[in-house]
Amino acid sequence: MISEVEQLNHLSLVEFPAYFSALDAPQASALRGLYRGSFVGPSWLQALAGPLLVITRMGKWIGKDIDPGGRALNLVRTKGGIVHKFPMQLVERESLIDGKPGLALRYEDSNPFPWPWIIDELRSIQPDLVLGMTITRIGPLVRLPLPFVLQTRESMDEF
Repeated sequence: MISEVEQLNHLSLVEFPAYFSALDAPQASALRGLYRGSFVGPSWLQALAGPLLVITRMGKWIGKDIDPGGRALNLVRTKGGIVHKFPMQLVERESLIDGKPGLALRYEDSNPFPWPWIIDELRSIQPDLVLGMTITRIGPLVRLPLPFVLQTRESMDEF
């Protein structure tokens, strides 16, 4: 049986907005805890994602940590272990992809460029699996959302 994540890897980049739009936004109260992150979509996109994150100071990204107050941090693997980077806030907002009400992680203004112009919109695939779409809110890049998934984890040992 093919997993949901493997199915997402067969979608083209232009198919993701319609797939995303067909999903429901998660409940804010359900989005708490540790999430293992991975890039999904065409193989060329997955291959480019890592190097692009290195340029933006988030190389070796492995997930997100969302606290009960809705504050979130990215999890990044370093030589010294896993570190938390670039604070975000879970916010209710209209989707830039389909105009529906939903949830997103908005990077705080104190983050280095380009993160204050990035937003991660979220939709539920399954109770423990969330599709994220990273949107750069700069000119025409807003029309190029990039997909990733977040899968719940019980502890940092599972990274």
